[in-house]
Amino acid sequence: MKKILVNLVHPDFNNSIVNKKLLEEIKDLDNLTINNLYEKYPDYKINVEEEQELLLKHDIIIFQFPMHWFSSPALLNVWFATVFTSGFSHRGNYKLEDKFFAIAISCGAAREEFCETGKDKKTVEEFLFPFAITANYVKMNYLKAFITYETESILSENTLNKYGKDYVEYIQKLQVF
Repeated sequence: MKKILVNLVHPDFNNSIVNKKLLEEIKDLDNLTINNLYEKYPDYKINVEEEQELLLKHDIIIFQFPMHWFSSPALLNVWFATVFTSGFSHRGNYKLEDKFFAIAISCGAAREEFCETGKDKKTVEEFLFPFAITANYVKMNYLKAFITYETESILSENTLNKYGKDYVEYIQKLQVF
């Protein structure tokens, strides 16, 4: 069974509804580590060695975050710039080679807002292209993203439960493929 690291990158997790639900559903799964980056690094001073060691100990790395301005929260950009160092993840030494890289993103808008007929005329997957190319650059395998929508709306308990159940299934499938 593959070991999964979930790097949670949510700047306002205490007020989150969807991301809290997702984490609540997966927190007790076997071979899964949750790494809450904003909790560990509110000052953005990242412990590079600790983060690199976590990456090396896991087979699948998931970055879970809410979409911020059609990208990720600021800390994730700092994390990549700090942790994916030359000689560790690229430029002659690819220590993450053949590991798996995935995104679990929560979007405030409805799915229709991100499709070919929506006002933005882009899919969420297209907005995630920088992550796919990052994975490729460090020779990781980029996986299909887990996406939740309308997270800024008042979601029904049924919808929240479905998101939670779907996330558990997503992770369980990753562990055994």
